[in-house]
Amino acid sequence: MRIAFVGKGGSGKTTLSALFAQHLSKSKKPVLIFDADLNIHLPELMGLKDLISPDMHISKQEVSTSIKKYLIGKNEEIKNLSDLKKTTLPGEGSNLINMKNLEESILRPYLAQEDNLYLAVVGTYEDEKIGKSCYHGNLVIFENILNHLIDNSGYVVADMVAGVDAFANTLHSQFDVLALIVEPTKRSIEVFEHYKHLAEQSNVHRNLFVIANKIRSEADRKFIDEHIPKEQFIGYFEESEYLRNTEQTSSPLDINSLENENINLLEKIKNTLEKIAA
Repeated sequence: MRIAFVGKGGSGKTTLSALFAQHLSKSKKPVLIFDADLNIHLPELMGLKDLISPDMHISKQEVSTSIKKYLIGKNEEIKNLSDLKKTTLPGEGSNLINMKNLEESILRPYLAQEDNLYLAVVGTYEDEKIGKSCYHGNLVIFENILNHLIDNSGYVVADMVAGVDAFANTLHSQFDVLALIVEPTKRSIEVFEHYKHLAEQSNVHRNLFVIANKIRSEADRKFIDEHIPKEQFIGYFEESEYLRNTEQTSSPLDINSLENENINLLEKIKNTLEKIAA
């Protein structure tokens, strides 16, 4: 089962990605979370910063080359690394990555782990690539992995790059649920309308759902209700005193300290994901 958290910068998608991954980890199933944002924040938020280094970023050339060679395996249809495109699907002889066995997978050296929760970082610009390439190039290896990943024994969570860049590649079609984080503001609703249009054009509109974040009042709820269709709406994530404190102290997130109403919302997201993925 796969879910990607998307939205404009500052909407809270990274925080919700981390909290949702922690919530899923209670199931004891493997949870593989990807930090696919240009700005890398998940390792610190999840208290795993000391367990992952830039040399482990999966878009780093040496790392992505190693992973690609493994995925190609003995697939005779792929003659060179350059033939493994972001849209290339597994063929005869290809190697797959099974979430049942992450401990012995090609990804293991590049994962930070805490119990059954595993974190992979796509990576940001390397110095030598500044001004020579766009971030979409970094996401190719992420798409390659998703194309070769067997995930029916666990959960995949992705914190995506801000904005609508998921529609600049195939990532929008790689997930059971695209969870769009919106705030009770006009600008955030405009982002939803843009996402909705792109999702319809890409034929993934049935996978697009909305989570309202930073809800402080009944007026906020009414604003969201007036602009978001009920069939696409999961629920409200209330303004959190606990999260405000962690932001002020730069403390790692702890799902056990989150307010009950927000934990209930995470469970609703889980139920939606499992229903759509069934």
